Amino acid sequence: MTTPLIDLLSQAWTTGPSLSAEQAKELAPKDFPEAYSIQQQVGKALGWFDAEGPKFWKLGGPKGGSTGAGVPISLVRQVPADIPVQLFSDDACNFTALEVELAVRLGQPLEPGCTLEDACAAVAEVYLAIEVCDLRAENWQELPPTYRLADQQMSRGFLLTGTPLSGWRDELKQISPTISINDTLISEGLLSHPQDHPLAALPWLANLSAALYDAPLSEGTVIATGTWAGMHLLAPGDHFRVALEGFDSFDATLDSAAEDATAVRFLGAFKQSK
Repeated sequence: MTTPLIDLLSQAWTTGPSLSAEQAKELAPKDFPEAYSIQQQVGKALGWFDAEGPKFWKLGGPKGGSTGAGVPISLVRQVPADIPVQLFSDDACNFTALEVELAVRLGQPLEPGCTLEDACAAVAEVYLAIEVCDLRAENWQELPPTYRLADQQMSRGFLLTGTPLSGWRDELKQISPTISINDTLISEGLLSHPQDHPLAALPWLANLSAALYDAPLSEGTVIATGTWAGMHLLAPGDHFRVALEGFDSFDATLDSAAEDATAVRFLGAFKQSK
């Protein structure tokens, strides 16, 4: 199956250009099931996932309204501890924004019909994760939720920071990250997850994986569990820092462009090869 939106999104991820806001509104899926079908078909067109589906997922949405998207492994990077990250504005399709999340790696499969208790028991590692957000269409604030979901739920990729914790820990149900942009403190108090429990949507995701790919969430799958403190837009020159007890700190700067051709581009350009 192909549609104009599948074709345009596939082109935006490879040769460009991005969609106009008018195109995105006109072609937006009518509902979330159609949006998930678009995700699946774009992933197939770009060769992102095998028959068992994504090995990295991102979650979002409020309690009782979970949403998700598969993320190709090519858009996930492990960031060594205490190494500042350079991000570049010319890697963006339309903008660069960061979200602070926890990501978990499964040590055993999660089958459809599993429970929250099953999900907690299945966690092998927990990472401090930073999502790099972007959209393959202009004026994202104007676009309907179904378009944003179809467009990989506004993801450009993920950075997994430093050394993970082993196993799930109940004290992570609430966290107190210190988040700053330049000299402005964004957050430092105790935060609760939008889903109440960071892993609350994993059973839902196991059901979604089964519905879309006829496969469970397999051992080794990594799941980013959603933002704790919203999405933070960056401008060139901005410095973003996160510190969270138990994890290595994360530092990133958004530069206009790489002055040094050998600079490490943790996510590379937004355009991906097929």
